[in-house]
Amino acid sequence: MKPPKFLTARSTVITLFAAISGALLIASLVPQYASTGKTPAWVGKLPDSLHFLTTHLGLDNIVSTGWFAVLVTLFWVSLVISTISQYSATRALSNHVPPATIPQGCVRVDTALLTIVAKITASGYRPAGNIACVHRFVKNRIGYWGNFLLHIGLVITVLFSLIYVMTQHRALIRVTGQEITKLSSANIQELKGLLAQRQELPYSMVLKTLEPHYWPNDKLERLSSELYFTGKSGEEPQRVNVAVSDKSTFGHYIVYQANVYGRAFDLELQSASGQVYRERLYLPYPSKRDAAGYGEIAVTGTDLIVKGKFYADAEHRSMQFSPSPLTVRLYRGTELQGEALLEVGANKPLGLFSARLAQSEWWTDIMLDGTRGNAGIFAGFALILAGVLCSYCLVPREIIIREVDGTLYAQHVVRRFAQFYREEFDGIIQTTGTTGEI
Repeated sequence: MKPPKFLTARSTVITLFAAISGALLIASLVPQYASTGKTPAWVGKLPDSLHFLTTHLGLDNIVSTGWFAVLVTLFWVSLVISTISQYSATRALSNHVPPATIPQGCVRVDTALLTIVAKITASGYRPAGNIACVHRFVKNRIGYWGNFLLHIGLVITVLFSLIYVMTQHRALIRVTGQEITKLSSANIQELKGLLAQRQELPYSMVLKTLEPHYWPNDKLERLSSELYFTGKSGEEPQRVNVAVSDKSTFGHYIVYQANVYGRAFDLELQSASGQVYRERLYLPYPSKRDAAGYGEIAVTGTDLIVKGKFYADAEHRSMQFSPSPLTVRLYRGTELQGEALLEVGANKPLGLFSARLAQSEWWTDIMLDGTRGNAGIFAGFALILAGVLCSYCLVPREIIIREVDGTLYAQHVVRRFAQFYREEFDGIIQTTGTTGEI
């Protein structure tokens, strides 16, 4: 069997479609790499004998594996071949003039040819070819191309979806207010596809302001950030405003505001010997005005853990932030070593340490997306929609007039929803003399 016939054979298409659907089903059931590049928890729990599930089969990131790309590529090639065949078939159907033989269902028309032609053209039908004594008229001729447009849309959508997963490159950065963050592999999380080209990341970024707004029921209404990016060292910073569901761009990247934010608290812990530990607590913002945001961090080089909490408003009257004290507790294992209520600049004893809250600023996550193919995917969906509309809203209708021995016969040809348009045909010929169907 020739390769084109093999790729378009029903069994091949069904097998490819089933394999791709099965892979996507597994991807929906098995936790995958997040868009931030974070490794799923189950990967770290695998025994050594099952590491091939991730190293060779890539079950933790299926859409970025080589075998999945091969399946989609074969499916795309099958679509391309089918689309070429669809074009040939549609072109032949659109231009085909039937033979002079009178088929069943024709209506004898007792009038002059010019009279019936005038009636047909007045109803929106246009000449679509003549051979000898056969005259073809078509209304909504573009409707014949609906299936072809649908196939073209599928080809484009599959192609650019493949480009999207193969070239995906996302970088997630956690930024803290008023702090210059130089972007490097040490402070970003990346997710890259098989063919992702390493695009130059911005040199640095600064979170100037973060503005959360809330509904009266304490739900988040809007979250926006004012950012400043520097493309290269020494360049002037450029302002970029983003919000949840309101992306922006910088260079080759689309900039997204993640729906994750809170307050960052910088702690200084000084021991009796004078050693200073500096730790940063990233606490998520409280979900309600009377609820706290909690978090913890290990003290570097020790077996101690600092746990902290804060409220949006000390009086629990609003979700809008007003400086409130940070409650910190020091633990060794499950044993409480000390507790303190800290305000910015104040020193308090905390177990074996003297604790000081150096500063409190907003923090949030910003994602840079350099993936390609988005525009092509949307263009493909637009063509699919156009194809569906052409097929079902612009149904082509034909009226064939045949001259046989000086007598005219009219045939109505509708390949979809024929009964819906029977009245239209009857209305065209009802003013002419007919002898009924033959």
